[in-house]
Amino acid sequence: MPSEIRWSITAPWAQGWLRAFEPTLAEVLAAAPLLAAFYNDSHNSAMMTNTQEASAADVVESFHAMLAAGDRPFLLEQDDQLVGDGDFRNIQGVEAEFAILVGRRVQQGRGLGTRFAAMLHAAALQVMGFERIYSVVIPQNIASRRMLEKLGYQVDQSPRAASFADDEDDIAMSIDRVQFERAHADLLTQVVITARAPSSG
Repeated sequence: MPSEIRWSITAPWAQGWLRAFEPTLAEVLAAAPLLAAFYNDSHNSAMMTNTQEASAADVVESFHAMLAAGDRPFLLEQDDQLVGDGDFRNIQGVEAEFAILVGRRVQQGRGLGTRFAAMLHAAALQVMGFERIYSVVIPQNIASRRMLEKLGYQVDQSPRAASFADDEDDIAMSIDRVQFERAHADLLTQVVITARAPSSG
């Protein structure tokens, strides 16, 4: 990770300034207790199909594991306050799987997750070199499916999409760079994508 560019994405939103960024280890350590609380929320854990409580140490361990696997985790902030995380995982060439969580229930279902997801996709498809992104939701997670559809995702029944699913009834979806750029031309004029200063942390 130290030799790879870390990206920061910023954009305005009606309720405040948004920033998504690939964190240093120090930033993950600072965020870990709150992220663990987000993951352990009963609604969030059900939508993420988590079966065990996470500690701050578990969050940090997961961060290390993601980097070791070549994944690209991001932290999400609204007006400098941590509100969730997102990542691109299971990366193979120019394809990846996407996941995102806005942690506080009071901030869910209000467009914040959609805005952050669009920002992350802008970076993934414009500067990180991806051409197609996949995402999988459980049938009960209607809000996440709606968010993906707003981004331009479509149900994908290909074997490649199915490979990301854990269960037969999971819903696999995908979007490619051309589809995204066509659907979000306005957003792309507002998003600022910058490389973060190199760090060994």
